[in-house]
Amino acid sequence: MDLALEGKSVVVTGGNRGIGREIALAFAREGANVAIVGRDEAALAATASDLEALGVRAHAIRADLFTAEGCARAVDETAAVFGGLDVLVNNASTAIGGPFESLSDEQLMERLNGKTLAYMRCCRQALPWMRRAGGGRMVLIGGGAARRAAAGSLTSGLGNAALTNFAKHLALDVAAENITVNVVHPPFTKTDRYPSRLEARAKQLGVDLAAAEASFVADFPIGRLVVPQDIAPMVLFLASPLAGAITGEAIAIDGGSTPGVYY
Repeated sequence: MDLALEGKSVVVTGGNRGIGREIALAFAREGANVAIVGRDEAALAATASDLEALGVRAHAIRADLFTAEGCARAVDETAAVFGGLDVLVNNASTAIGGPFESLSDEQLMERLNGKTLAYMRCCRQALPWMRRAGGGRMVLIGGGAARRAAAGSLTSGLGNAALTNFAKHLALDVAAENITVNVVHPPFTKTDRYPSRLEARAKQLGVDLAAAEASFVADFPIGRLVVPQDIAPMVLFLASPLAGAITGEAIAIDGGSTPGVYY
């Protein structure tokens, strides 16, 4: 399937590792020029090198997306380097979690400011560039906690539920301008953070690593954990001209792990 992404200008926040890195690489394989945004200079440089090895233009942007200035620079620098902006993938996030009573106001707001508000700021900054291009695609990486409550997931649930509501409203506002806005909800995903989470799970359950992994896998009807390579194809499809009639939607790529019925 030709996704018609060759030569498109794409920015992926949090594109230097995990799900974001795989999304950035997938765009590059389709011939898109990709900017990645993060705070780890070494990881940014390594990923940018891998993108360029695929024969496309790549650009690494070190920015703090907790700030309005950082969000603005991530978008505007991408457009300046590539001559415009076609696709915004909001993926950068924070890792705050825990029981409600153990969370301070600052920790609660870190999730909302570091993800939800950052995504909103990047979307706002991208709109003029997409209008100039005659349209665009915004894909927001949310999380399964928007739909499924679990121990320790309150901050993720709050942030991702608010994010999904925002996406629906923004999608309605800009649909007539050929700009689409959609959310992709990954579940717990096997990224570079997985080994530490696996060790913590083993310690929590008092079992070895193999048993700890089996306890994770048990939540997934497909019989394995979801990996970043499972997430990227949906993001690319939603970013393509083929998905021009899909907007304001939230799509879970969760291996069947969400028990609710959504329609």
